[in-house]
Amino acid sequence: MNMSIPTVKLQIPLAKSLRDKVEKHARAQGFSSIQDFTRVMYSTVVREKQYFSLNGEHEDRLSPEAETRYAKQLAEHEMDRKAGKVKSFDSVEDFLADLKQA
Repeated sequence: MNMSIPTVKLQIPLAKSLRDKVEKHARAQGFSSIQDFTRVMYSTVVREKQYFSLNGEHEDRLSPEAETRYAKQLAEHEMDRKAGKVKSFDSVEDFLADLKQA
């Protein structure tokens, strides 16, 4: 890294298990550290050579069988919700209280 360029330190809280998996992946790809891996990822994104989608548009698709199965499950859930068989909560506290009762 060119030290004549002003730098900042970025700290990102991660679960240790996630950090360990990323480190293993980075090393398998030939990087000496997670930091080097992260720098390359950021640089690549900035150069617009890598695209990330956070809105669900990606190449991975469900099989037609899975699409049919999930559509059926969703329809069944909607019928149960309309029939009053699905619980609804106004807050996390209410949800957690209900879990403790179960």
